[in-house]
Amino acid sequence: MADATTLLSLYLRQESIKMLHEMERASYRPFFFLSGVAAIGGGLVWSAPVANPVLLHMHLLLFGMGTAAVAGYLLTALPSWAGREPIPTWLIRALVVLWLGARAGGFVAESVPWSLVVAPGVMFGALLAGFLLYRVCGAAAWPRVHLSLIPLLPALAEVLVMQGGSWPSSQDTVMAGLVFALLIMLIGGRAVPAFTVTGLELRGLPSRVYAPPGLQWISVAGLAVTLGALVVSVPDRWIGSFLLLLGVLQFFRLVGWRPWQVWRVWPLLMLQLAWAWLVVGLVLLGAAFFGVGGLLSGDALHALTIGAMGGMILAFASRVAMPRDSQGLEASVPQFTAMVLISLAALARVSPEFTGPIDNLWLASLCWTGGWILFLWALAPALCGAVPHPVLSGHRGGAQKSLNGDAASGTH
Repeated sequence: MADATTLLSLYLRQESIKMLHEMERASYRPFFFLSGVAAIGGGLVWSAPVANPVLLHMHLLLFGMGTAAVAGYLLTALPSWAGREPIPTWLIRALVVLWLGARAGGFVAESVPWSLVVAPGVMFGALLAGFLLYRVCGAAAWPRVHLSLIPLLPALAEVLVMQGGSWPSSQDTVMAGLVFALLIMLIGGRAVPAFTVTGLELRGLPSRVYAPPGLQWISVAGLAVTLGALVVSVPDRWIGSFLLLLGVLQFFRLVGWRPWQVWRVWPLLMLQLAWAWLVVGLVLLGAAFFGVGGLLSGDALHALTIGAMGGMILAFASRVAMPRDSQGLEASVPQFTAMVLISLAALARVSPEFTGPIDNLWLASLCWTGGWILFLWALAPALCGAVPHPVLSGHRGGAQKSLNGDAASGTH
């Protein structure tokens, strides 16, 4: 019996080491996995025996799911920005430990100083940003410097929300949500049209999209100004006006990406559906600042956090596990179903009338959790074995030279 136990223990140890080694072969593997785990945990937090479920909900969803996904994407994109030198294993391990420490802190936020709760998250953002900046500057990839600083934004937002360890104010939650909307614009605003061009071209469809860089920078600058206006307590009507204008601008950007041509191309449809939720979220949040129809900013904010942020992370991270052929990537039924469930969760959370007699919070939680379970199930085969190249796209082609040459290259 003892020999059998020893052999089993040895086998499990060897398998664990093998699994960790496989996870470390590609930087996206641990972080996209952890992003999905945090998403599920954040959706189930309402049944957890904690004193402040709202704070833990934000800690897991916004700052857990969000930061892990950002790390996975940026470390995957880095070799195309600054040379093919591999990401060191020590960095991946250090970031994972800090991320786990930050999530654990959310469970004891009521009983320890808030500075200890946010410290691992801040160190996570600083370490990741510092490494990215070191590599980018070393390669003289100056157009990517602003992207290397992205991890600092959620770290600052987490400090803002978690300070004091008390229930976050409405303004704090709105600012945190808009920080991640800014990340969607910074990353998705370049990647979504680039992926669209590639995907349509590989399928022999008209692939010319309208994506001038000026609209990207106007969008980013406009949302940054809106965040600044919130910090200095500008009147609500001004903030509402900024958000409505930004929402309209994102709608016209989406129209320029030929959404009517991607409805049968599931990987592209998933990306553009997430962007559509960004449009809805900005417009609803702007309307909430005007007090239209009694709309609450918290309800409107879920269009951004569940629909846009959750949808964009799922659409991006799913790409590493999609089958690929001469026509690029093909989303599986579970992956597309997961995206549909995330959208239903956002709809249920934003519009309680949609659910009828069913409790909207319960339905939103069920759809959200189910969607992310499907995501992890579809992701599992991509957590080991050969690493596809390029990771987040299909075959490279002439389309990669579109959109000012480098828009698509930064997504691989």
